Amino acid sequence: MNQKELNSLILKKYIEDVDLSDIDLNGVDLSECTIKNVRFSKENSDKELKNINFKNAKLQNVFFDNAKLENCDFDGAKTILEQVSFKRCILDKCRFRNTSISWCDFRYAEINSATFEGSKIDFCDFYRAFLVGVIIFRKSKISNCSLFYTYFDEGSTIRRENLKNGQLLQQSKVAYRKFLIDWNTYGTGTRKNEQNRLSNWDPTASLKSRYADAEDIYKTLNGLWMSKGYLGDANWAYVKGKKMERKRLISELTSTEKSYYEKFKDLFLIIWNYMSDAMFGYGESMRKMIFTYVIMVFLFAYLYYSSSEVSLATYTKALGISFKNMVAMTPDEVSNVSPFIDFLNMIQTTVGILITGIFGFILGNKIRNQ
Repeated sequence: MNQKELNSLILKKYIEDVDLSDIDLNGVDLSECTIKNVRFSKENSDKELKNINFKNAKLQNVFFDNAKLENCDFDGAKTILEQVSFKRCILDKCRFRNTSISWCDFRYAEINSATFEGSKIDFCDFYRAFLVGVIIFRKSKISNCSLFYTYFDEGSTIRRENLKNGQLLQQSKVAYRKFLIDWNTYGTGTRKNEQNRLSNWDPTASLKSRYADAEDIYKTLNGLWMSKGYLGDANWAYVKGKKMERKRLISELTSTEKSYYEKFKDLFLIIWNYMSDAMFGYGESMRKMIFTYVIMVFLFAYLYYSSSEVSLATYTKALGISFKNMVAMTPDEVSNVSPFIDFLNMIQTTVGILITGIFGFILGNKIRNQ
Protein backbone atom coordinates (compact mmCIF):
# COMPACT_ATOMS: atom_id res chain seq x y z
CA MET A 1 0.00 0.00 0.00
CA ASN A 2 1.42 3.38 -1.03
CA GLN A 3 0.22 6.93 -0.50
CA LYS A 4 -1.50 7.18 -3.89
CA GLU A 5 -3.49 3.99 -3.33
CA LEU A 6 -4.46 5.18 0.14
CA ASN A 7 -5.71 8.52 -1.23
CA SER A 8 -7.89 6.62 -3.68
CA LEU A 9 -9.44 4.59 -0.85
CA ILE A 10 -9.98 7.74 1.23
CA LEU A 11 -11.95 9.30 -1.63
CA LYS A 12 -14.17 6.22 -1.66
CA LYS A 13 -14.54 6.50 2.13
CA TYR A 14 -13.86 2.77 2.49
CA ILE A 15 -10.61 1.20 3.67
CA GLU A 16 -10.39 -2.54 4.31
CA ASP A 17 -7.80 -5.31 4.75
CA VAL A 18 -4.69 -3.13 4.45
CA ASP A 19 -1.54 -2.48 6.46
CA LEU A 20 -0.85 1.26 6.84
CA SER A 21 2.01 0.89 9.30
CA ASP A 22 4.66 2.00 6.78
CA ILE A 23 2.81 5.07 5.50
CA ASP A 24 3.07 8.59 6.90
CA LEU A 25 -0.47 9.32 8.08
CA ASN A 26 0.11 12.53 10.02
CA GLY A 27 -2.59 15.09 9.28
CA VAL A 28 -4.65 12.69 7.13
CA ASP A 29 -8.40 13.24 7.03
CA LEU A 30 -10.20 9.91 7.51
CA SER A 31 -13.48 11.42 8.64
CA GLU A 32 -16.65 9.51 7.69
CA CYS A 33 -14.57 6.59 6.40
CA THR A 34 -15.40 2.96 7.05
CA ILE A 35 -12.18 1.31 8.20
CA LYS A 36 -12.12 -2.49 8.61
CA ASN A 37 -9.31 -4.95 9.34
CA VAL A 38 -6.64 -2.26 9.17
CA ARG A 39 -3.32 -2.06 11.01
CA PHE A 40 -1.94 1.43 11.65
CA SER A 41 1.28 0.36 13.36
CA LYS A 42 3.54 -2.63 13.72
CA GLU A 43 4.43 -4.27 16.99
CA ASN A 44 7.25 -2.46 18.83
CA SER A 45 7.40 0.19 16.11
CA ASP A 46 6.57 3.19 18.35
CA LYS A 47 4.98 4.87 15.34
CA GLU A 48 3.74 8.43 15.80
CA LEU A 49 0.29 9.31 14.50
CA LYS A 50 -0.48 13.01 14.75
CA ASN A 51 -3.50 15.16 13.94
CA ILE A 52 -5.47 12.38 12.21
CA ASN A 53 -9.17 13.09 11.80
CA PHE A 54 -11.43 10.07 12.43
CA LYS A 55 -14.54 12.14 13.05
CA ASN A 56 -17.79 10.25 12.25
CA ALA A 57 -15.75 7.27 10.98
CA LYS A 58 -16.51 3.63 11.64
CA LEU A 59 -13.53 1.57 12.79
CA GLN A 60 -13.85 -2.19 13.11
CA ASN A 61 -11.05 -4.64 13.90
CA VAL A 62 -8.43 -1.90 13.73
CA PHE A 63 -5.02 -1.99 15.45
CA PHE A 64 -2.98 0.93 16.82
CA ASP A 65 -0.81 -1.25 19.09
CA ASN A 66 2.36 0.43 20.44
CA ALA A 67 1.69 3.67 18.56
CA LYS A 68 1.75 7.18 19.92
CA LEU A 69 -1.42 9.03 18.95
CA GLU A 70 -1.29 12.79 19.39
CA ASN A 71 -4.20 15.18 18.81
CA CYS A 72 -6.19 12.50 17.01
CA ASP A 73 -9.91 13.22 16.72
CA PHE A 74 -12.40 10.37 17.24
CA ASP A 75 -15.27 12.75 18.03
CA GLY A 76 -18.78 12.48 16.69
CA ALA A 77 -22.13 10.87 17.48
CA LYS A 78 -21.67 8.78 14.33
CA THR A 79 -18.16 7.65 15.24
CA ILE A 80 -18.05 3.94 16.06
CA LEU A 81 -15.02 2.15 17.47
CA GLU A 82 -15.59 -1.60 17.56
CA GLN A 83 -12.86 -4.16 18.21
CA VAL A 84 -10.17 -1.47 18.13
CA SER A 85 -6.89 -2.14 19.91
CA PHE A 86 -5.00 0.69 21.64
CA LYS A 87 -2.88 -1.76 23.62
CA ARG A 88 0.38 -0.27 24.93
CA CYS A 89 -0.44 2.99 23.12
CA ILE A 90 0.25 6.52 24.27
CA LEU A 91 -2.80 8.65 23.59
CA ASP A 92 -1.94 12.31 24.04
CA LYS A 93 -4.70 14.94 23.83
CA CYS A 94 -6.99 12.64 21.84
CA ARG A 95 -10.74 13.18 21.69
CA PHE A 96 -13.50 10.59 21.98
CA ARG A 97 -16.44 12.94 22.52
CA ASN A 98 -19.91 11.37 21.97
CA THR A 99 -18.21 8.30 20.52
CA SER A 100 -19.57 4.75 20.65
CA ILE A 101 -16.72 2.52 21.90
CA SER A 102 -17.23 -1.23 22.29
CA TRP A 103 -15.00 -4.29 22.68
CA CYS A 104 -11.89 -2.12 22.52
CA ASP A 105 -8.54 -2.89 24.14
CA PHE A 106 -6.93 -0.13 26.23
CA ARG A 107 -4.70 -2.45 28.26
CA TYR A 108 -1.34 -0.99 29.33
CA ALA A 109 -2.22 2.25 27.49
CA GLU A 110 -1.17 5.67 28.75
CA ILE A 111 -3.96 8.18 28.18
CA ASN A 112 -2.95 11.80 28.68
CA SER A 113 -5.37 14.76 28.81
CA ALA A 114 -8.11 13.13 26.75
CA THR A 115 -11.88 13.59 26.65
CA PHE A 116 -14.53 10.87 26.66
CA GLU A 117 -17.34 13.34 27.25
CA GLY A 118 -20.74 11.95 26.27
CA SER A 119 -19.23 8.69 25.02
CA LYS A 120 -20.74 5.23 25.43
CA ILE A 121 -18.07 2.74 26.49
CA ASP A 122 -19.14 -0.90 26.59
CA PHE A 123 -17.17 -4.15 27.05
CA CYS A 124 -13.77 -2.44 26.96
CA ASP A 125 -10.64 -3.56 28.80
CA PHE A 126 -8.73 -0.89 30.75
CA TYR A 127 -6.57 -3.36 32.66
CA ARG A 128 -3.46 -1.51 33.93
CA ALA A 129 -4.30 1.53 31.81
CA PHE A 130 -2.73 4.75 33.05
CA LEU A 131 -5.03 7.81 32.89
CA VAL A 132 -3.18 11.01 33.71
CA GLY A 133 -3.82 14.71 33.29
CA VAL A 134 -7.32 16.08 32.89
CA ILE A 135 -9.45 13.18 31.58
CA ILE A 136 -13.05 14.26 30.99
CA PHE A 137 -15.84 11.71 31.46
CA ARG A 138 -18.75 14.12 31.88
CA LYS A 139 -22.06 12.58 30.65
CA SER A 140 -20.27 9.43 29.48
CA LYS A 141 -21.61 5.98 30.34
CA ILE A 142 -19.27 3.09 31.15
CA SER A 143 -20.79 -0.39 31.15
CA ASN A 144 -19.36 -3.92 31.27
CA CYS A 145 -15.79 -2.58 31.27
CA SER A 146 -12.86 -3.94 33.24
CA LEU A 147 -11.36 -1.20 35.43
CA PHE A 148 -9.19 -3.64 37.36
CA TYR A 149 -5.81 -2.09 38.25
CA THR A 150 -6.73 0.98 36.22
CA TYR A 151 -4.90 4.07 37.44
CA PHE A 152 -6.93 7.29 37.59
CA ASP A 153 -4.91 10.42 38.17
CA GLU A 154 -6.47 13.14 40.34
CA GLY A 155 -7.19 15.09 37.14
CA SER A 156 -9.68 12.44 36.04
CA THR A 157 -13.31 13.55 36.26
CA ILE A 158 -14.82 10.07 36.42
CA ARG A 159 -17.82 10.03 38.78
CA ARG A 160 -20.34 7.58 40.17
CA GLU A 161 -22.86 8.68 37.52
CA ASN A 162 -20.50 7.46 34.78
CA LEU A 163 -20.93 3.84 35.89
CA LYS A 164 -24.06 2.69 34.09
CA ASN A 165 -26.65 1.28 36.51
CA GLY A 166 -24.16 1.96 39.31
CA GLN A 167 -22.29 -1.30 38.96
CA LEU A 168 -19.05 -2.83 37.72
CA LEU A 169 -18.53 -5.58 35.17
CA GLN A 170 -17.45 -8.06 37.86
CA GLN A 171 -20.83 -7.82 39.60
CA SER A 172 -22.59 -9.59 36.72
CA LYS A 173 -21.46 -13.19 36.32
CA VAL A 174 -23.10 -13.46 32.89
CA ALA A 175 -21.51 -10.28 31.53
CA TYR A 176 -18.11 -11.07 33.07
CA ARG A 177 -18.15 -14.59 31.62
CA LYS A 178 -18.93 -13.12 28.20
CA PHE A 179 -16.13 -10.57 28.61
CA LEU A 180 -13.55 -13.20 29.56
CA ILE A 181 -14.48 -16.10 27.30
CA ASP A 182 -15.87 -14.35 24.20
CA TRP A 183 -13.12 -11.75 23.89
CA ASN A 184 -11.49 -13.67 21.01
CA THR A 185 -14.78 -13.52 19.11
CA TYR A 186 -16.08 -10.04 19.92
CA GLY A 187 -12.88 -8.34 21.03
CA THR A 188 -9.46 -7.81 19.49
CA GLY A 189 -8.30 -11.43 19.42
CA THR A 190 -6.12 -13.49 21.73
CA ARG A 191 -5.21 -11.72 24.95
CA LYS A 192 -1.48 -11.13 25.25
CA ASN A 193 0.30 -9.53 28.15
CA GLU A 194 2.52 -6.42 28.21
CA GLN A 195 5.41 -8.52 26.88
CA ASN A 196 3.23 -9.57 23.94
CA ARG A 197 3.10 -13.17 25.14
CA LEU A 198 0.10 -15.36 25.76
CA SER A 199 -1.10 -14.81 29.30
CA ASN A 200 -1.30 -17.84 31.53
CA TRP A 201 -4.70 -17.17 33.03
CA ASP A 202 -7.76 -19.23 33.81
CA PRO A 203 -11.20 -17.70 33.07
CA THR A 204 -12.77 -19.91 35.74
CA ALA A 205 -10.34 -18.62 38.37
CA SER A 206 -11.04 -15.04 37.25
CA LEU A 207 -14.77 -15.61 37.65
CA LYS A 208 -14.23 -16.96 41.15
CA SER A 209 -12.21 -13.91 42.13
CA ARG A 210 -14.63 -11.38 40.61
CA TYR A 211 -15.88 -10.13 43.98
CA ALA A 212 -12.32 -9.55 45.18
CA ASP A 213 -11.63 -7.61 41.97
CA ALA A 214 -14.78 -5.53 42.38
CA GLU A 215 -13.85 -4.84 46.01
CA ASP A 216 -10.43 -3.52 44.95
CA ILE A 217 -11.95 -1.32 42.24
CA TYR A 218 -14.53 0.23 44.56
CA LYS A 219 -11.91 0.90 47.22
CA THR A 220 -9.67 2.55 44.60
CA LEU A 221 -12.57 4.76 43.48
CA ASN A 222 -13.35 5.55 47.11
CA GLY A 223 -9.81 6.82 47.62
CA LEU A 224 -9.86 8.81 44.37
CA TRP A 225 -13.17 10.50 45.10
CA MET A 226 -12.30 11.18 48.73
CA SER A 227 -9.10 12.97 47.68
CA LYS A 228 -11.05 15.11 45.20
CA GLY A 229 -13.78 16.05 47.65
CA TYR A 230 -16.54 14.01 45.99
CA LEU A 231 -17.65 12.78 49.39
CA GLY A 232 -21.05 11.46 48.32
CA ASP A 233 -19.48 9.38 45.57
CA ALA A 234 -16.70 8.25 47.93
CA ASN A 235 -19.17 7.07 50.58
CA TRP A 236 -21.21 5.24 47.95
CA ALA A 237 -18.07 3.46 46.71
CA TYR A 238 -17.17 2.61 50.33
CA VAL A 239 -20.55 0.90 50.88
CA LYS A 240 -20.28 -0.97 47.57
CA GLY A 241 -16.77 -2.08 48.49
CA LYS A 242 -17.98 -3.43 51.85
CA LYS A 243 -20.75 -5.40 50.13
CA MET A 244 -18.23 -6.86 47.67
CA GLU A 245 -16.01 -7.73 50.65
CA ARG A 246 -18.89 -9.69 52.17
CA LYS A 247 -19.56 -11.57 48.94
CA ARG A 248 -15.85 -12.33 48.65
CA LEU A 249 -15.74 -13.75 52.15
CA ILE A 250 -18.83 -15.89 51.47
CA SER A 251 -17.31 -17.25 48.26
CA GLU A 252 -14.08 -18.10 50.10
CA LEU A 253 -15.90 -20.28 52.67
CA THR A 254 -15.78 -23.14 50.17
CA SER A 255 -12.11 -22.60 49.40
CA THR A 256 -9.77 -25.50 50.03
CA GLU A 257 -6.84 -23.12 50.50
CA LYS A 258 -8.09 -21.84 53.86
CA SER A 259 -7.97 -23.63 57.18
CA TYR A 260 -11.07 -24.18 59.33
CA TYR A 261 -9.77 -21.55 61.73
CA GLU A 262 -9.50 -18.97 58.95
CA LYS A 263 -12.99 -19.86 57.73
CA PHE A 264 -14.33 -19.46 61.26
CA LYS A 265 -12.83 -15.95 61.43
CA ASP A 266 -14.30 -15.18 58.01
CA LEU A 267 -17.71 -16.36 59.22
CA PHE A 268 -17.51 -13.91 62.13
CA LEU A 269 -16.56 -11.11 59.69
CA ILE A 270 -19.49 -12.04 57.43
CA ILE A 271 -21.96 -11.87 60.33
CA TRP A 272 -20.53 -8.53 61.46
CA ASN A 273 -20.69 -7.24 57.89
CA TYR A 274 -24.35 -8.26 57.58
CA MET A 275 -25.19 -6.58 60.90
CA SER A 276 -23.37 -3.36 59.99
CA ASP A 277 -25.23 -3.26 56.69
CA ALA A 278 -28.69 -4.17 57.99
CA MET A 279 -28.56 -1.96 61.08
CA PHE A 280 -26.62 1.12 59.91
CA GLY A 281 -25.83 0.78 56.19
CA TYR A 282 -22.13 0.78 57.15
CA GLY A 283 -22.62 4.16 58.80
CA GLU A 284 -24.17 5.76 55.72
CA SER A 285 -27.92 5.05 55.96
CA MET A 286 -30.07 7.31 58.14
CA ARG A 287 -33.13 5.22 57.27
CA LYS A 288 -31.58 1.96 58.49
CA MET A 289 -30.29 3.62 61.64
CA ILE A 290 -33.75 4.99 62.57
CA PHE A 291 -35.32 1.62 61.78
CA THR A 292 -32.80 -0.09 64.08
CA TYR A 293 -33.55 2.41 66.86
CA VAL A 294 -37.29 1.79 66.58
CA ILE A 295 -36.79 -2.00 66.54
CA MET A 296 -34.71 -1.80 69.72
CA VAL A 297 -37.42 0.24 71.47
CA PHE A 298 -40.15 -2.25 70.54
CA LEU A 299 -37.99 -5.30 71.31
CA PHE A 300 -37.09 -4.23 74.84
CA ALA A 301 -40.66 -3.01 75.44
CA TYR A 302 -41.87 -6.50 74.65
CA LEU A 303 -39.31 -8.03 77.05
CA TYR A 304 -40.43 -5.73 79.86
CA TYR A 305 -44.13 -6.25 79.16
CA SER A 306 -43.89 -10.04 78.96
CA SER A 307 -41.67 -10.37 82.05
CA SER A 308 -43.42 -11.69 85.14
CA GLU A 309 -41.05 -9.62 87.27
CA VAL A 310 -42.41 -6.28 86.01
CA SER A 311 -46.07 -5.31 86.43
CA LEU A 312 -47.10 -3.15 83.46
CA ALA A 313 -50.75 -2.55 82.69
CA THR A 314 -50.36 -1.86 78.96
CA TYR A 315 -47.84 -2.35 76.19
CA THR A 316 -47.94 1.39 75.61
CA LYS A 317 -46.56 1.87 79.12
CA ALA A 318 -43.79 -0.60 78.28
CA LEU A 319 -42.93 1.40 75.13
CA GLY A 320 -42.57 4.57 77.22
CA ILE A 321 -40.25 2.82 79.65
CA SER A 322 -38.20 1.32 76.79
CA PHE A 323 -37.80 4.69 75.09
CA LYS A 324 -36.61 6.34 78.32
CA ASN A 325 -34.10 3.54 78.79
CA MET A 326 -32.70 4.22 75.32
CA VAL A 327 -31.76 7.74 76.46
CA ALA A 328 -30.41 6.57 79.85
CA MET A 329 -33.48 7.66 81.86
CA THR A 330 -34.38 4.39 83.60
CA PRO A 331 -37.87 4.68 85.17
CA ASP A 332 -38.60 3.51 88.71
CA GLU A 333 -40.86 0.70 87.41
CA VAL A 334 -37.84 -1.26 86.18
CA SER A 335 -35.24 -0.11 88.71
CA ASN A 336 -33.90 -2.63 91.25
CA VAL A 337 -36.58 -5.16 90.34
CA SER A 338 -34.29 -8.12 89.76
CA PRO A 339 -30.76 -8.82 88.49
CA PHE A 340 -32.22 -9.91 85.13
CA ILE A 341 -34.21 -6.67 84.65
CA ASP A 342 -31.18 -4.63 85.77
CA PHE A 343 -29.13 -6.47 83.16
CA LEU A 344 -31.73 -5.64 80.48
CA ASN A 345 -31.66 -1.99 81.56
CA MET A 346 -27.87 -1.90 81.30
CA ILE A 347 -27.88 -3.55 77.89
CA GLN A 348 -30.58 -1.27 76.49
CA THR A 349 -28.96 1.88 77.85
CA THR A 350 -25.62 0.86 76.33
CA VAL A 351 -27.29 0.09 73.00
CA GLY A 352 -29.14 3.39 73.10
CA ILE A 353 -25.96 5.37 73.73
CA LEU A 354 -24.16 3.56 70.91
CA ILE A 355 -26.99 4.09 68.45
CA THR A 356 -27.25 7.76 69.43
CA GLY A 357 -23.52 8.13 68.80
CA ILE A 358 -23.83 6.44 65.42
CA PHE A 359 -26.80 8.70 64.66
CA GLY A 360 -24.59 11.74 65.26
CA PHE A 361 -21.87 10.28 63.06
CA ILE A 362 -24.28 9.57 60.18
CA LEU A 363 -26.00 12.95 60.53
CA GLY A 364 -22.62 14.70 60.47
CA ASN A 365 -21.69 12.81 57.32
CA LYS A 366 -24.97 13.73 55.65
CA ILE A 367 -24.56 17.41 56.49
CA ARG A 368 -20.94 17.42 55.33
CA ASN A 369 -21.82 15.68 52.06
CA GLN A 370 -24.48 18.26 51.30
